[in-house]
Amino acid sequence: MSPVTKSLSNTVLLALFLTLIPLLHSKALALDTTMSSLSLIDTINVASNETDFHALLAFKSNIFPEYQQALSSWNESLHFCHWEGVQCGRRHQRVTVIDLASKGLTGSLSPYIGNLSFLQELSLYNNTFIGEISTELGNLFRLQDLNLSINNFEGNIPTSLSHCFNLRYFSAGQNKLVGEFPKELAYSLPRLITLNVRLNNLTGGIPPSIGNLTSLQYLNVYGNSFGGSIPNALGQLKSLSYFILSDTQISGTIPPSVYNLTLLVRLSVADNLLGGELPTFGFMFPLLQILQLSNNEFNGSVPLSISNSSQLVQLELGFNYFSGKVKNDFGNLHLLSLISLRFNNFDPRGSDGLAFLSSLTNCSNLRGVGLEESQFGGILPNSVGNLSNTVFLMTLGRNQLYGSIPSTIGNLAYLQTLGLDHNLFTGSIPGSIGFLRSIQRLSIANNNISGLACSAESPKDRMSINIALQELHLVKKNILKVNMDS
Repeated sequence: MSPVTKSLSNTVLLALFLTLIPLLHSKALALDTTMSSLSLIDTINVASNETDFHALLAFKSNIFPEYQQALSSWNESLHFCHWEGVQCGRRHQRVTVIDLASKGLTGSLSPYIGNLSFLQELSLYNNTFIGEISTELGNLFRLQDLNLSINNFEGNIPTSLSHCFNLRYFSAGQNKLVGEFPKELAYSLPRLITLNVRLNNLTGGIPPSIGNLTSLQYLNVYGNSFGGSIPNALGQLKSLSYFILSDTQISGTIPPSVYNLTLLVRLSVADNLLGGELPTFGFMFPLLQILQLSNNEFNGSVPLSISNSSQLVQLELGFNYFSGKVKNDFGNLHLLSLISLRFNNFDPRGSDGLAFLSSLTNCSNLRGVGLEESQFGGILPNSVGNLSNTVFLMTLGRNQLYGSIPSTIGNLAYLQTLGLDHNLFTGSIPGSIGFLRSIQRLSIANNNISGLACSAESPKDRMSINIALQELHLVKKNILKVNMDS
């Protein structure tokens, strides 16, 4: 290579090297920055993990020592993500779930629970927590499920929960909570699906603002002392399936807007002071399974349209002032398990007061028929013997029924309780009653009945009757009060 060529080559290499120096320097700076960032992230994660760690230890310290058995794994020998009832996210190793349901814990809820900023689910269901619900729960903006039911929490429901705008499930039933339900919650929790505050001591009326919880599917405020009336605004809860307001001291009428809740599966307003007539609503509740209106002041006739709620399983209209004739055809209610019309004021005139029993023969899942003390008049139709053999309870006492007790009643082989007392029945006890092998309680007292008509066709049948008579003889004085020796 000539000196000129060699000099030119060295010049090119020098220029190339000078060009690469800034590039290499920038890469080194970038790498250094990246390493610094990673180091900072690690530092933040460690600090955050320490926050969760200390928050959990503070939670444990508020549990009385003698009730900490379920938290024995909560110590430094094990990473807190592996502690009993604790779950963490994979990425940041932050606490996302605390599930300590039914762990026998007794103590108070530490305010440091509010430092678990990644917490999404907290279940303390079925323990014995005391004191107030920590207002610091309002710091948990990621919280979705909160279950504090079946404890001894006291005080008010904290308004700070309105900051948990991702909350979907809030259950604080069966505690000792007092005061009004915070209207702030109803304005701030658009995603709430379940609201359960049953069996507390809440007062001040059911706030109309609950109508703003338009995602709500389950509402249970049973067993409080709200008073007031059912807000018309509850009719805005178009997604509602469970509407449970029983035993809340509410009065007035059921507002018409409630009958527009076409997705209802359960409507329970029993044990209140509600009154008025029921509208035609069967077509409005095609999914209804449980209708509980007992122990109120409803009047008028039983709506014929109830029979259109073909999914109905429980129909409870007892302890009201319903009147007139029960003209319903219940044959479309194939899933019906319980019908209670007891303690009402139906029209006793005529012989067809119980004609509707014939339609119940299509209800193959029927288990209970409660009709006592409702002023029913007329005869007990022979079709009673065609009821499903799943029926184990039938009470017809304290009415104005007359005629003979149909022999077909012996077809109800699995009947355990039969009440026919305090009526106007005449004649003899049918021999077929001996076929009621499962009977545990039989009441026929205070009628005009005497003796037992043994009409069995074969010695085997007569033997069945004799066995039944021997079993019933022990209770004849207290329950039957009739001559069983014939």
